[in-house]
Amino acid sequence: MKIKKNTNQHYFYGLSGLAVINAQNHPCLTLTHKDVADISRSKSNENLFTSTINAIKRRTDISVKTPMVVPLPKDAGGGYTHEQHKKNYTNMYEAGLMYQLYNDKKYADYIKDGLMKYAKMYPSLPLHPVIKSSYRGKLFWQGLNESVWLFYTSQAYDCIYDYLSKKEKEYIENNLFKPMVKFIAVDNEKTFSKIHNHGTWSVASVGMISYVMGDKDMVEKSLLGPKKDGKAGFLRQIEELFSPDGYFVEGPYYQRYSLQPFITFAQVINNNEPERKIFELKDGVLVKAVTTLLQMTDNNGELFKFNDSLEKNWKTTELIWGVDIAYSITEDPELLYIAKQQNSVTITGAGYKVAQDIEKAKQFKHTTLNISDGPNGENGGIGVLRTGEEEHQTTMAMKYTSQGMGHGHFDRLGFIMFDNNNDIITDYGAARFLNIEQKNGGHYLYENDKYAKQTIAHNALVVDEKSHFNGNLKEASKYSPALYAFDNTADTKLISAIETNAADGVKMHRSIFLLSEKYLGQPLVIDLMKVQSDKTHKYDLPLHYSGHLIHTNYKYAAQDKIRKALGNKNGYEFFWVEAIADSLPATATTTWLKGNRFYTLSVTSNNTLSIYLNKLGANDPNFNLRNEPSILLRQNNAKNTTIVSTIEIHGDYNPQKEYTINPYSSIKEIKIKEDNAKYTVIEILLKNDKTITVCMSNENNTPSVSHQCGKYKWEGIYKIIY
Repeated sequence: MKIKKNTNQHYFYGLSGLAVINAQNHPCLTLTHKDVADISRSKSNENLFTSTINAIKRRTDISVKTPMVVPLPKDAGGGYTHEQHKKNYTNMYEAGLMYQLYNDKKYADYIKDGLMKYAKMYPSLPLHPVIKSSYRGKLFWQGLNESVWLFYTSQAYDCIYDYLSKKEKEYIENNLFKPMVKFIAVDNEKTFSKIHNHGTWSVASVGMISYVMGDKDMVEKSLLGPKKDGKAGFLRQIEELFSPDGYFVEGPYYQRYSLQPFITFAQVINNNEPERKIFELKDGVLVKAVTTLLQMTDNNGELFKFNDSLEKNWKTTELIWGVDIAYSITEDPELLYIAKQQNSVTITGAGYKVAQDIEKAKQFKHTTLNISDGPNGENGGIGVLRTGEEEHQTTMAMKYTSQGMGHGHFDRLGFIMFDNNNDIITDYGAARFLNIEQKNGGHYLYENDKYAKQTIAHNALVVDEKSHFNGNLKEASKYSPALYAFDNTADTKLISAIETNAADGVKMHRSIFLLSEKYLGQPLVIDLMKVQSDKTHKYDLPLHYSGHLIHTNYKYAAQDKIRKALGNKNGYEFFWVEAIADSLPATATTTWLKGNRFYTLSVTSNNTLSIYLNKLGANDPNFNLRNEPSILLRQNNAKNTTIVSTIEIHGDYNPQKEYTINPYSSIKEIKIKEDNAKYTVIEILLKNDKTITVCMSNENNTPSVSHQCGKYKWEGIYKIIY
């Protein structure tokens, strides 16, 4: 076959046949005409890029066979009209890509038809009839979704821009895009100027459509705020919402959600105005945001469920965009490992580069690190401790961040634990069934505020059955915990932080050690919770675990005839008390089974402890909550107290071969040998007569200072003696 050469045409190989692609100023957003030219030179028929395109083409060829349905909006999340408008922007976006790659007008006509229908409807469209948000949309119940729709649809419009006549573009812009920009940026200026994920989606979507339309004024307003003074807008959001380490203030789940507009709009800016050097802003924080988010996952790639969060992993759309763009900048081969797991790329120049380099992938390594929070890294953070091989790593993560705005939870110094590819100590995350209409229209449930955000829902100290800051968001937002110590050695990992504001007059100091398997055969967690107060309080320390209760070394009174709720407010009302143990041995142990391993919590204190075995589900007539178990350590009438816990990993259970190995804890006893304001010394006595001694300086965190407490001497913040 002879191909007529034309400098204004490029030829795309590697798909089903040969297609001619027009090289023009458009597209100019995420897929540029240069990208199309580069892709056209590809000769590969089997790489990840081609397989991604083929999958999109199969979907799109089906969708364009039927004219787009554009219904009047009436449903909340998960309802027919809501989902149809989401489907429409996805279909238009993918059809735009296919038009650029195949130059087949059926794709362009499909988009044109859809945009014309929206342009006819939008000018007279009232606010959405479902009122579940103060930020109401028109196409959707929430204005946020309006921005997401524009985010995708602007890219579809960009892809067919040169296919449309001048008259068609004027009609679409005057009746759809300009009114929508006005609605998002002017009518809802408060959100457009907000330093928040809603604001990010707003400025990104408005900025992208403004690049397409050539509206430089609105581009500047998107970047610098409505007044173009830099006090709002995309650049200010980058400065304020991310820490220097790339942590997003609202937590991992919303970092994932916000990552797409942040990194995608940044790529658009870089494609159109490279002189802004957007990816160099704040020492490359947007790329750090990608790698930091990847580190806030377990070994299955599941995101930590801190703050409002649902199950998400590194295969999400947002992280596909993030990995592709980050790799195009850094060429870090570990990112290619993630891309392999994702098994998909974006149809962009960045995605094309990932696909071309995919065989250069190197194993992604989860590491021990301390991730700062706050614009300047001064608002606490998350300490992530890891030990063991990547495939079976043990991970502890303690949260000592700022409140995290409206999506934050009252969980100061709470922690989670993963081991052997399983959740072991859990965080509930959010009470929500996303896009399931039957459950509050897919919105957050009543139980999200009443339970999931409350302190008792987390592995954090509760004082007098009240949530931190009495559940007051405004008050909680004023303060952050302080890092006391972080250490990362071959055998010992430590995160230690102090919270002095969450409960009036109460100082909480929590230190979590993760010891390697060198001494016990499996890693050992030591949790040292030291509490100081001038007044008497009730202290509750919950532990939410995943697994099946196997054994306790204490007797308990099972509440199997009549169950009562743990309390009547602050989240306590949602727990059934299943058993109570008031008389405990000096070291109380609770063992559960998860997967093929046993886990034993051993606990002691310098005050009298009770243990409550609880399960979620009380006062839940609509069955909105998962029926998960928890252990509650309780101290009544205490001022100062120290609670020492260990979590031991041990044994092997194999139901297939029908054997059980080492189902009992190796710990005989935990003793608090010394404990005062300055120092705490504990001994962990093992059944093999060996001892692990932990010496901790509680007030002086200078690494080089020498200490003595009783017979124990050491240098530095702590010492582990085997």
